[in-house]
Amino acid sequence: MKMAIPQLAGAVLAIGAMQSAHAQAPVSPAPNPDAPVYAVSYIDVLARQKSLGMTVLKQFRSACAGEAGNLRCEAIQRMEQQNEFAILEVWKDQKAYETHAAGAGAQLRDKLKPILASPYDERVHTALSVLPPQPMPSGRIVYAITHVDVIPPKVADTIPLLTQMAETARKEQGNGRLEVLQQPAPRANHFTVIEIWSNKRMLENHQAQAYSVQYRENLQPMIGALYDERIYKILD
Repeated sequence: MKMAIPQLAGAVLAIGAMQSAHAQAPVSPAPNPDAPVYAVSYIDVLARQKSLGMTVLKQFRSACAGEAGNLRCEAIQRMEQQNEFAILEVWKDQKAYETHAAGAGAQLRDKLKPILASPYDERVHTALSVLPPQPMPSGRIVYAITHVDVIPPKVADTIPLLTQMAETARKEQGNGRLEVLQQPAPRANHFTVIEIWSNKRMLENHQAQAYSVQYRENLQPMIGALYDERIYKILD
C-alpha cells in the first residue's frame, strides 16, 4: 500500500519531532525514594508584615528541626529585600519529606497565606554535588542562593560546569558549604546552588576569582532565564 505524499511528509515530520524531543530531554537522575530530599522554598511577605513573617518562620524552623527524618532546616532572610525569606530543608528520604509536607509544611503555608506578597514557591531537588554536613563557619555568615535554569539540550553540558565550580570553590578560604542541587524530571534543567561564606567580603572575593568569572561566562549561552543569585543572612 502506497502512502500519499502529504501523509508521508506528515509521518516524517512526526518522527523528526519525536527524535528532537528525545534529544532535548533533560538529563535527570533516576528516582531513588531512599535518597535525601532537598527542599528550597522562597517566601515573600508583605513589607508591613515582615515582623510577623519572621516570627512564623522562626517557629517553623524550631519545629521542623525536631521532626523525624529532618537532617537540616534553616531559615534565612534576604539582605536587601528584608521581607523576602528562604527555607532550606534536607530530609532523610522521600517518605520523611512527604510526611512533613502533609503536616508541618502544609500548616506553614496556611499561616503564611494571609501575609504573602507572592505565592509560596517550593523547589524540591536531589543532590548533584554535595558533601557530608560540615560545621558552620565563624563570622557574619552570608548565604548565596542561585537558581540556574538552562535550556534542556544543554543540561549534559551544564552539569560538569556546576560540579567543577563547586569542587574548586570549596577549597577557597571562607567557604563553609557549596551544594549543587537538581530538580527531578520534568524540570531537570533547573538547578539550585547553595553557598555559605564566612562574610560578604569572602563571597565577593570568590565572585572575583578568574575561574568564577569564567564559569559564569561559559554558563551564559546555556541559560534560559536570568542567572538569579540572591544574598541572605541567618534569620535571627
